[in-house]
Amino acid sequence: MTARIPLIDPTRLDDDLKAGLGKWQAEEGDPNFYRLFGRLPETLRHFIRFYSPLVRRGVVEHRTKELVRLRLARLNDCHY
Repeated sequence: MTARIPLIDPTRLDDDLKAGLGKWQAEEGDPNFYRLFGRLPETLRHFIRFYSPLVRRGVVEHRTKELVRLRLARLNDCHY
């Protein structure tokens, strides 16, 4: 399927976001979300500051959070 919104070429990202993309791919796998929001660098930076503590900290184990994400994706026919 062709993307409705073109993804940014990773070479066009700011240096800090390029470094973050490598980390994102190592932890999350699919770079498309990151590349989509890379079109709006400040929005992406704000999202990362919000998302990282939400996923990495808290009382629920990371593994459990991932299982919930997978189940929700499956229920919504989403490949993520």
